[in-house]
Amino acid sequence: MQFFSYFSKNTFKVISLGLFGIAVGLLASCGADDTKKADSVEVVEIVEAPELDASEPDIPTDIPEIDIPEIDTPEIDTPEIDTPEIDTPETDTSDVLAAAALPEINTALATATPAGVWMILADEASTLPNSEDSMNPFIFEKHNRELVVIADNGDGIFTMSRCDTTWRDDYSLRATDTGYTATSSETSVTDGSGVTYTTAINVEVVYGSDNQTLTATGSKVTTPVGEDLTLTVEGVKISDSTDFSSESGFMTQATLEYINLGSGDADPAGSSQTTDELVVECLGISNGIKTTESTDDVWQLDQAYYTAFIDDGNADTTDQIQYYRLNQNTHGEVTRSLGAVIDADGVFTMYVHACNETNTDCLAGAEWTETITSSETGVGFDINFKVIENTYVVNPLALTPFTAFLWPHDGDYMNAEISVLKN
Repeated sequence: MQFFSYFSKNTFKVISLGLFGIAVGLLASCGADDTKKADSVEVVEIVEAPELDASEPDIPTDIPEIDIPEIDTPEIDTPEIDTPEIDTPETDTSDVLAAAALPEINTALATATPAGVWMILADEASTLPNSEDSMNPFIFEKHNRELVVIADNGDGIFTMSRCDTTWRDDYSLRATDTGYTATSSETSVTDGSGVTYTTAINVEVVYGSDNQTLTATGSKVTTPVGEDLTLTVEGVKISDSTDFSSESGFMTQATLEYINLGSGDADPAGSSQTTDELVVECLGISNGIKTTESTDDVWQLDQAYYTAFIDDGNADTTDQIQYYRLNQNTHGEVTRSLGAVIDADGVFTMYVHACNETNTDCLAGAEWTETITSSETGVGFDINFKVIENTYVVNPLALTPFTAFLWPHDGDYMNAEISVLKN
């Protein structure tokens, strides 16, 4: 049975991660030199960065005063301000998540069970990194805001779905007087050095006495060496319905518009396709930072994820839409990355775009715009990821001769607008 909703498309997850690594390696040859250190890739404003770099050579000649460091820095930051729809949401979202604002308790909601739609805030951290793990010398923290469904799993346990894939798995459940516990243990195959790794997850969910609030604590530990994560969750029930679209107090938008020539489903070829009947299962936004503890290999990874899981009508599977951005700074060299995984309503594709910030040609190869909502009144994202030059945008699924037709074309795009907002 499931703890947080079980994403049974494990194959999809494995393919996504494996092919993503291949794609990042390929893009490294296009200027993404630092991508080899990125676990998952997300990017920022691709269009403006080229303008930044292109202008730098002219600065010493035309405006000598700009040789002063104080002037160079604003010159770099200004374009980010010029395009608030790209940069501002990231900053605002992080602030909102860190503020841990939840809606007020609605005393008119049912108290017999916790069944319904909930807003949760989840914090994940490696406050005590595994000091023996030389391959994992970093400190990590991540903040999530999610709208999730809590429902009876069929065995009398009201389980909470999650949009954060780190905590979506198949768990052993045990009912408690105040909620339930969820545990899992997975052992890897022995690696080349003869070491076998075990990852254990333990989570306890506690509902308030009136079933209007919840708290959860958890851990994810890999031994003998590996990541050591902690989890804390707070939540408030905002609806008795377990269906986002049927709740009159909220406005739900779930639309996917795209041109994906490689899919071969456009008629005529290259025409825009739209699907607006997606059924949202959960919706989440997260911001995280990984910072190295090593003095010899200094890097920081800033990441943002925008995720929706979609009910495809099959109890054993779940569709997914996820966009992600990442900035990795390694010894002062910055790699900017964008990514999208679209698996919804028969549309299945992935985009990966990773560039060193000094490679202006690569940075100009994709266009990314976003509008983000994250507050106690709701969660939503409207993101458009467009291919400008397909030399620099990869579909990892197209890296074999048999699937080469899936390679993105100039002008292809994926625009998802998904939100659940209080009326």
